[in-house]
Amino acid sequence: MAYSREELFDILNEDGTRTGRTKARGLVHRDGDLHGASHVFVIRQDAGRLQVLMQKRSADKDSFPSCWDTSAAGHLDTGEDFDRAAVRELKEELGVSGPVPEYIFTQKVEYIESFYGMPFHDNEIDHVYIVRIDEPESFFRPEPGEVECVQWQDAETVLAALRADDPAYCVRREEFEQLIYILTKRLDGNN
Repeated sequence: MAYSREELFDILNEDGTRTGRTKARGLVHRDGDLHGASHVFVIRQDAGRLQVLMQKRSADKDSFPSCWDTSAAGHLDTGEDFDRAAVRELKEELGVSGPVPEYIFTQKVEYIESFYGMPFHDNEIDHVYIVRIDEPESFFRPEPGEVECVQWQDAETVLAALRADDPAYCVRREEFEQLIYILTKRLDGNN
């Protein structure tokens, strides 16, 4: 898991504003400093069923290698806001430019894991977005080194896997449940 550049993250206050301090990615995850990330779920309806484009993370990722994850997600670069990070991640990870993701909700997530024998303390404020794309899969161009592959998956199937603690998935169950709840209410309201 090599990075081509030393990534610096803004350290955030509890309300999501910047503290004015920055810190290297590895140190942030070692020390558990609060930082920001944007999560974008690419969605579509197929034969009346809600589907989500899931990405399989590269085997070289520093956390959750080779797991099914959010369509596109990533940390905020220094000085970047959540909206710009969402647009950037869609472009970098999937090669998708043009559609502007729609903000859905904010969550605060903290957990401690171990990857490659090293502690990994993630402490994030995440803005969660959706973007509806009904294009064929060939529209997506996953970023080598970041994304192994992408696949449309039925939202209910993903939710069942998360509720069963399927280790093939690394999306937070609570995040996905809230996303599906919001989308289902919207779909029901449009009928």
